[in-house]
Amino acid sequence: MRATLMLILLLGLVVLTAGVRPILGDDPGAGSQNSVDQLEIKLKSQYKEIEKIFASPPHGSQLSPSGYSRALREWQDDLAQSFDRAATTVEEIIALNPPNPEMWRERRDTLRLYASPVSSPGARTVFGAGELKKSARLLETPLAVYTDEARAAKVHGDVRLRMVLASDGTVKYVFPIKSLGHGLTASAMEAARRLRFEPALRNGAPASQFITLVYEFEKGRALKPYIPRTVF
Repeated sequence: MRATLMLILLLGLVVLTAGVRPILGDDPGAGSQNSVDQLEIKLKSQYKEIEKIFASPPHGSQLSPSGYSRALREWQDDLAQSFDRAATTVEEIIALNPPNPEMWRERRDTLRLYASPVSSPGARTVFGAGELKKSARLLETPLAVYTDEARAAKVHGDVRLRMVLASDGTVKYVFPIKSLGHGLTASAMEAARRLRFEPALRNGAPASQFITLVYEFEKGRALKPYIPRTVF
């Protein structure tokens, strides 16, 4: 009798669990993918926050010299912390083994670079134009593609990219500090990676340099990119 009761209980347990789906879904990778999707949504929000901070730098004309210096440091700190938060999110995505891991590692390294606090030139490997004997010289600046989607939506405006013209002649750490939709930001970034240039010089040797490039789109076409008078 006791054995019969145990058998009934076990059979009942099998029946109950047969209709229950695991919390992560039938596909073992489904939960991981959902987590990646959720983290990507979080990352997009963090990118928007970074763009918002970039769009609101302090203005020296409205402040005393000491007030401007303080406001600039605070603004730089806010940016660095925002980049650091985004980099942490990318680290979490990488830990979930997403598709295209090289792309994610490049994105993480880019965010980590811009999250680095301001330091003296002797402690860095990438420099601003004022810290160089000779700035990098652009040789070829390919146009971005004005996408069909953007043309259909009659989008106009500009994408502003921050990047590094590296000492080895390659373009690295491309980051959109101002973006546009309909594929235009991705188009500008792809064009930026095809830049050809002579590297900057510092202490008699090739050096890596930060630059900003603006890619404008208007009247259904892409214009030649240019270095703006102000970084942001």
